[in-house]
Amino acid sequence: MKREKVLAALKAGEFDGISHTYQPVSDGYSKNSYQTEMSVSSGTIEVTKIIAGKSFNGKENEKFEDRRTEDLSDYEAVKFIEKRPYYFSQRRPDLF
Repeated sequence: MKREKVLAALKAGEFDGISHTYQPVSDGYSKNSYQTEMSVSSGTIEVTKIIAGKSFNGKENEKFEDRRTEDLSDYEAVKFIEKRPYYFSQRRPDLF
């Protein structure tokens, strides 16, 4: 992957509009599931990590969902793209 060119393309808005929700992954032990959503706009990747599961409060199971959102830009965004290049490489295959 050409990191500097990917960063330039990201800042130029060439990846804008890409969004995807990755399949949930279960850890098996605690019955929690983990899922990642991402969307790209104006050179920033917004990543939302979702943890969903159940906890027992002494009487019954309670469902919970925890969402954490962070905005990635510059080299943090490039690292994210390196780990998950599929949707980005469809837009600009010459950079991968």
